[in-house]
Amino acid sequence: MSAATPLNLLPQPRSVTVADGSFTLTSVAAIAGPVDWAAIVRRLIGPGTGCDLLPGEHGDLKLIKDDGLPPEGYRLTVNGDGIAITAADDRGVNWAAQTLKQLLPVPCFGPAPALRNGSRGGTAVPYVEIEDEPRFAWRGVMLDTGRHFTPYHELIGLVDLLAMHKYNTFHLHLTEDQGWRFESKKYPQLTEISSWRTETKNPHWAAGDGTPHGGFYSQDQLRALVSYAEQRGITVVPEIEFPGHVLAVLEAMPELGNHPGTGYRAATTWGVFPEVLNMSDQALAFAFDIWEEVLDIFPSRYVHVGGDECPRSEWEESSAARQLAAERGLPGPDHLQRWFTEQLRDWLAERDRQLVGWDEINDEGILAGAVTMAWRDEKYGVAAAQGGLPVVVAPVSKTYFDYYPSDDPDEYYSIGGLIDTERAYSLEPTEGIPAELHDQILGTQCQVWTEYMPTMRRVQYMLFPRACAHSEVAWSDPDGRSWQEFSDRLAGHLTRLDLLGVDYRPESGARPWQRGGTGLRQRPAAHRKGATA
Repeated sequence: MSAATPLNLLPQPRSVTVADGSFTLTSVAAIAGPVDWAAIVRRLIGPGTGCDLLPGEHGDLKLIKDDGLPPEGYRLTVNGDGIAITAADDRGVNWAAQTLKQLLPVPCFGPAPALRNGSRGGTAVPYVEIEDEPRFAWRGVMLDTGRHFTPYHELIGLVDLLAMHKYNTFHLHLTEDQGWRFESKKYPQLTEISSWRTETKNPHWAAGDGTPHGGFYSQDQLRALVSYAEQRGITVVPEIEFPGHVLAVLEAMPELGNHPGTGYRAATTWGVFPEVLNMSDQALAFAFDIWEEVLDIFPSRYVHVGGDECPRSEWEESSAARQLAAERGLPGPDHLQRWFTEQLRDWLAERDRQLVGWDEINDEGILAGAVTMAWRDEKYGVAAAQGGLPVVVAPVSKTYFDYYPSDDPDEYYSIGGLIDTERAYSLEPTEGIPAELHDQILGTQCQVWTEYMPTMRRVQYMLFPRACAHSEVAWSDPDGRSWQEFSDRLAGHLTRLDLLGVDYRPESGARPWQRGGTGLRQRPAAHRKGATA
């Protein structure tokens, strides 16, 4: 293979040196190194190449541990002697194997070897020397499963796609006004009642669709998801949100609301609703009971508690809430949320966990000891960093992939805004942050809110290729990167997504529903941008 052949590596490694020539990986190639590391490489490389990669002291593929390398960093060498992966930890091996997979022909991304002339043959791997490590420690994708439930098997498939792009954090949003997705053993009514809504009604529909929607994840499913993701270098960060976004909870447990006699129902539309927990001792005990169950399943150091879009109107109008605020020594009922968040922060810290919240957690002053997910504007990230908090940069202007991916009038109806792939790629997580505070930037994350994404096909269309761009922002150094250069590599990378059957939005040319194949194909006119019925 010529050194001039484009490799289309994505995200871009820190350093790549290409030489003329290639090493042939045959079906009888062996692997030498730690058994657990060999399992990682075998899982990623074996199926599409047909290589069994059995253990062998003098294997063609060698795995070398070097504690001097940084966390998640790796060195990948391919030359006439074979293939060598050097890393300090499991994640480094995962990312090295993902890069090695991108060096292989595109058919090797398939679940089994593509037969060539009736035989397996060997697989050519170009000679390279790659030194690589991530720029940020938090490289995340958030999926909202509350507005539209994502079946469990589709979560598993999404984890594989995130790992392919070297994301290491999967933020799983499990609760919403429209549905509760976490199985509680202590409160089974949450899955019996709160996990379903009667129908869905989008704002441009004359009426609701009349179709019940719902589902939840069992604790065993979530444990398996956590294990599956961890094997692929990804931590699953759960989000359970109190005291707002709780209409679905209140349908099953109206006694926790401020107006228990009104007849709560899980929301069938979108938006911010005034109903919140009444913040009584019973409501607080319920919230901590749920978190006990959550922590038993999710070992992540970080846990997300939401904290955004919590109206105070019910508390301000409630004599009981005013009395609670006075008893707790608060200036007024509008401080009940901050008080609760502080209690939760301390409770989590006692269990060696760290609270993560949307940037509203700092609206009454910097919440010491928490991680801020800055979404509204860069100034909220700056303020949090100045206050000494770790910050995950997640601005609505560049990382909210529920926004339109183009200004094409034939796009699927979306929540609004415009973030095309070039705009997603233009994110600089340290922008506006003084240089002396750059160490406070933990990383960056993109968001997939699913009001208008009822299926995984739609999620894939909205996520990719914008997530390809965001993954490079999260992983790669900004020096030397450009949109044009990235676009060229992206075009080659999308052929891999084609083979995997991912329903991504093409950067140019026919849309999936226009080009046939594995795409979305025809869709109702009412779902298009600008539709009114």
